[in-house]
Amino acid sequence: MVLGRRNRREADAGRAKFIANEEKVRSWPGRWDCPEVAWPDFEEALGPGPGRPRERDRWLDLHAPFLERYDWLLEAVPRANGVHELGALWEFGAGHGFDRLTIRFRSVLDPEYLAEKLALGIEAADLKGWQDGDTQSAYEWLCEGVGGLVGSGMVRGKHRVGFVLLELTCAAVGGTDVITELRVSLTTTSLEGRPLKPDGRD
Repeated sequence: MVLGRRNRREADAGRAKFIANEEKVRSWPGRWDCPEVAWPDFEEALGPGPGRPRERDRWLDLHAPFLERYDWLLEAVPRANGVHELGALWEFGAGHGFDRLTIRFRSVLDPEYLAEKLALGIEAADLKGWQDGDTQSAYEWLCEGVGGLVGSGMVRGKHRVGFVLLELTCAAVGGTDVITELRVSLTTTSLEGRPLKPDGRD
């Protein structure tokens, strides 16, 4: 394939964006304070990439710049009682832009613990517009949401922190376990659909 100068610049830019996204996902578990699990080597994660390391540069040149959608699935190994499953799916879309992060947690029902870990996971994702104080706001909403599971069997909710939209589903399973799924995406509107101001306020 022969590319013109302009197309080569665009391909190089796409390649760089893909590599930056890959590094963001690769380094995320290390920024998340969650010692209750162990994360496997990033190379074991599902997602786009060459089959063998020596093919990597060629694959990055030929394919990475032109991907329209891709994702990485990370699955941790629990190593503490009460934590049974933890996984995360990072999704990217057009122009290599961040699309969504979905965190799935299966554990015993402990609202404060779950809220703390999920809030720290969002903070570690270092999403555009996340500010000091947003972690506490997310924690309080998550703690209230998960706590509402008692006596109801399932809770759902949406919450916005600046430009970050949180969508929570938490359901009781078995005798003492809950499955908590948190979907994190970016938004430019309030929950009522109004455009946000440059500082993320309604």
